[in-house]
Amino acid sequence: MILNFFHGFAMSIADSVPGVSGGTIAFILGFYDKFIDALHYFFEKGSGRRRRAFKYLANLGVGWGFGLLLSIFFLSNLFQEKIFLMSSIFLGLTLASIPFVIKDELEIIRENKKDFYYILIGIFVVIMLVLFRENKLIRDFDLNNPNIWELIYLFFSGAVAISAMVLPGISGSSVLLIAGVYIPVVEALGEIIRFNFDKIFSIMILALGVIFGIFISINMIRDKMRHHRSKMLYLIIGMIIGSLYAIIMGPTTLNSFTEPLNMSNFSFVGFLGGIVILFGLEIIKNFTMKRKG
Repeated sequence: MILNFFHGFAMSIADSVPGVSGGTIAFILGFYDKFIDALHYFFEKGSGRRRRAFKYLANLGVGWGFGLLLSIFFLSNLFQEKIFLMSSIFLGLTLASIPFVIKDELEIIRENKKDFYYILIGIFVVIMLVLFRENKLIRDFDLNNPNIWELIYLFFSGAVAISAMVLPGISGSSVLLIAGVYIPVVEALGEIIRFNFDKIFSIMILALGVIFGIFISINMIRDKMRHHRSKMLYLIIGMIIGSLYAIIMGPTTLNSFTEPLNMSNFSFVGFLGGIVILFGLEIIKNFTMKRKG
C-alpha cells in the first residue's frame, strides 16, 4: 500500500511538469505494465479482477492526489521561481533513465533491431508537440462561464491529455498547454482547494473527458504493449529522448519572456540531483522486486 502510494505520488509530481510524463516514471520504477493492466481490468466488463484493480488504483490515486495538492500549494511557486533548477533536475533524471529502460528490456531490443526506426517516430512526435505549443488553439480560456463548444473542447482536451499521460515520454501537461487550458485548469484547481467552487463544473467536464480517454485508449495501449512490445519499447525510448527537448523548452511555457534552458541558466547541481533521484528510484525498484521474489 505504501509503495503504491509512493508510485502515485512520483507520477503526479512528474505529470505536473510540462515535458515530463508520469508514464515515464511508471516505466522507470517497473510498475507500468501493472498500472496498464489494472486500468484495463477496472474498465473491463464482467472482469473478476475489478475489485483488486480498484484497490490498487485507489492506493495509487491517493498518492497521486497528495502529489497534486503538494504541486498546487508548494511546488507551483518553486516551478515559477526556480524553473531552471527544476528543469535541470528533470533533465538529469530523464537522461539517466534511458540506459535503465534499455537495460530492463535489453533482450527484446536486441532481438528486434529492425524496429529501431520507431525511435525516430517517438522523437518526432514529442518534438512536434513542443513546437505546437506556441500555437495554442484557444487563448484566454474562461472556465467561469464556458459555452457549450468550450465545454466540448475541454472534454476532449482531457481525453487526449490522459491518453498521452499514460504513455511514457508524452506529457499530458504539454497536451493541455497546446490546447491552451493548462494554466486555467491549474488555477481553477487551486481555487477549488481554497473552497472557491465557481469553476468546479468546468473541472468536472474535464474529469469526465479524462475518464473517457482512459476508457478509449487503455485497451489499445495495453494490446500494443503485449503484442508489439519491441515496437512500443523503441517508440517509448524515442519519446523519452524527445522529452529532453520538451524539458529544455519547458520554461518558455511560463510566459513568453522566459528563455529555454541553456548553458547560462543550466544548474549542474540540479542535473546531478536528478541523476541521484533516478538512482534512488532504481534502488527502490530493485529492493521491491527482491522482496517480491
